[in-house]
Amino acid sequence: MKAPFGEKWQDVLSFVETAMPNELMVACVDLDSVLLYHDPEDGISRLGPALPPGRLLVNLLKLHKYQVWVLTSRPAEQHVGILKHLQWLGFDVDCVTNIKPPADAYFDDKAFRIAKNWQ
Repeated sequence: MKAPFGEKWQDVLSFVETAMPNELMVACVDLDSVLLYHDPEDGISRLGPALPPGRLLVNLLKLHKYQVWVLTSRPAEQHVGILKHLQWLGFDVDCVTNIKPPADAYFDDKAFRIAKNWQ
């Protein structure tokens, strides 16, 4: 897959294709600013449009046979609606949760990588 979104996409692509663990076959992907455009002024009241790199990420994970769980801080009563919205936008995701499940990798716009056991 060519890197249509620059260096960041190339890093994600390389990780998924060569270095991502596959013990659980579960990947968690953040909702806002990873799958959907998010304006912080909207709070949690609006679901933004699909972000093309987010859709490509989900497709790539599915190609490698991962379950894709959407991780969000939005309340549980919104999860069914979020799942339906994502599916309507063409995202092949398995579930939406606000509880961090065990997974092989977490894709999040606010993450800072800490090496395991700080080593």
